[in-house]
Amino acid sequence: MHEVEYLDVTMNLRSRIGGIPENLHVNLNGRDVRVTLERRGPENGELWLLLPALSTVSSRGEWHDFADAMGERCQLVSFDWPGFGDSERPAMAYNANALREALNGILQHLQGADLNKINVMAAGHSAPIALGLAEQCSRKWAQIVVVAPTFRGPLPTMTGRAGQSFNWVRRLVELPLIGPLLYRLNTSRAILKLMLRRHVWVNRNLLTPQRLREQQQISRQPGARFASVAFVSGGLDAASDSRWWLAQVQNLHCPLHVVLANEAPPRSKQEMLTLADKADRVSDIDGRLGLHEEFGQELAQSVSAN
Repeated sequence: MHEVEYLDVTMNLRSRIGGIPENLHVNLNGRDVRVTLERRGPENGELWLLLPALSTVSSRGEWHDFADAMGERCQLVSFDWPGFGDSERPAMAYNANALREALNGILQHLQGADLNKINVMAAGHSAPIALGLAEQCSRKWAQIVVVAPTFRGPLPTMTGRAGQSFNWVRRLVELPLIGPLLYRLNTSRAILKLMLRRHVWVNRNLLTPQRLREQQQISRQPGARFASVAFVSGGLDAASDSRWWLAQVQNLHCPLHVVLANEAPPRSKQEMLTLADKADRVSDIDGRLGLHEEFGQELAQSVSAN
């Protein structure tokens, strides 16, 4: 059972989508964890909850261009997942169940303050976290939009092996002394540039020195290595194959809109197509796994179209 506590608005946190940040406290496995949430737009507007993609550089700032394109006609809410961005990053066991509890807590908080149904938009690896709440929560959703959805972390995707095979990677990076050193090597600008260029963004002009510094700063926040290595090694995977999320779709009580990334890596693209076969609506955008960040305006046009 989780608990959510509303705290005072915090003005010292840097705004990421153009709104005012606030804090929630979510109880995860008996531990009180602070989650940073941000709102933008009219309080009585149509409510959209924007879930950032899970990655080493995960941040609610990914939704900035999408939020600008949506303008002030609806209320937009985004947040940093526990272990990422401006949220608290404790040394704990991060897994899909823990993040699902965090999301459920955020949904409860929003549903307590708003009477309208929520439009849930989940990018990348956050899609299976949201779909895991299909039976429990989707009666209160207007729709769920999954953007370039993936259900496996990078190592399981590349090797075809289940996330449990990489428990040793998580244990190694979680160690004191050697863990921070290994993590620092793997969040060098050269490694981040390679990752972003090959899998995340299409436009290489985005890979400016300043942008890379910003991405590295996100990845190197104190305690960030615990959730990051869980993602990379498959520790945040809800399941090991796509049959799981196809089953979750059957439990939805709202429409499903799948947005395909036309230039996604082949294995990830095949996973998206499998899910799209069960969707109520399918769109496609010429992007990779970070299309919600790179093509925010096109995405806003897609979800706004009748």
